[in-house]
Amino acid sequence: MNKKGLLVVLGAVVLLGAIVVSAGAKLPWFEGSPSDNSCDIPDRAPASSPVAPATGGIEVVDQGFSQGPFDLVSLGAVLENSSAEVAYRITVRFRLFDAARHELPEVTPGELSVEVPLLLPGQRIGAGTGAHKHDIRVADVEAGVGSNTWLPRAAVGSLGPVGATYLRTSRYYPDNPAYVDVHYRETFPNCRALASSGTAVVFRDRTGRIVGGDHGPADMPLTFRDTHGNDIVVERQPPVSKSCTPGERETWVIPYVGGPAAADDARTEVYPYCALGPE
Repeated sequence: MNKKGLLVVLGAVVLLGAIVVSAGAKLPWFEGSPSDNSCDIPDRAPASSPVAPATGGIEVVDQGFSQGPFDLVSLGAVLENSSAEVAYRITVRFRLFDAARHELPEVTPGELSVEVPLLLPGQRIGAGTGAHKHDIRVADVEAGVGSNTWLPRAAVGSLGPVGATYLRTSRYYPDNPAYVDVHYRETFPNCRALASSGTAVVFRDRTGRIVGGDHGPADMPLTFRDTHGNDIVVERQPPVSKSCTPGERETWVIPYVGGPAAADDARTEVYPYCALGPE
């Protein structure tokens, strides 16, 4: 082999090694569990029905907000599926009002909306987001359920809810204590990996009242440079296994707009969003 050919081969080996390291010592194109014919959970949603269930439906059972420094409004809600069917791709929209009960417009389309991948019969799940309202005081908030489709319970096989136990919260940026890193233990009981659509967090105060919520990607390492030019390492590397895959793991979510000052960390609720497959 000539010198040029050798350099090409060595370059390919170095590139492959870099890919393996960045993927957590796994080749990304082999990631995920092999197909298992015994698993009855479909890899995508079957044909759905636009007809609502005969009894029950999706209800907002709890909601709340707070407006803190930097004009940040933190919004949170908890939904429940009281029907016998599976709710799929549920839109949750928050409406904000001033003291005169005038609805405040969105700054950008969809900023106050969140999509929950699915909700099993009898299951509860949280939803949250945040918004900046410059020089405007928010007096009230309403969370409502928009469009969704319905699936028979049998259509998703043995699919069960993913458990998440809150562990701890760290505040990594002294200049803005609203920035939080929420660790939790995820318990995934299903027979195949699902697609992670992020994780929702609902914040409560000492009395148990919801004071906001948010969402963000799970498992993401984060390093950023603050306003003083210092590198802040929040999470250095991915967890031992990915969210929404079989087994248990300690992982985290870093909400996009952070958490409210009134939150009692011990009362934080975490909800992984696991979908049947990429849409």
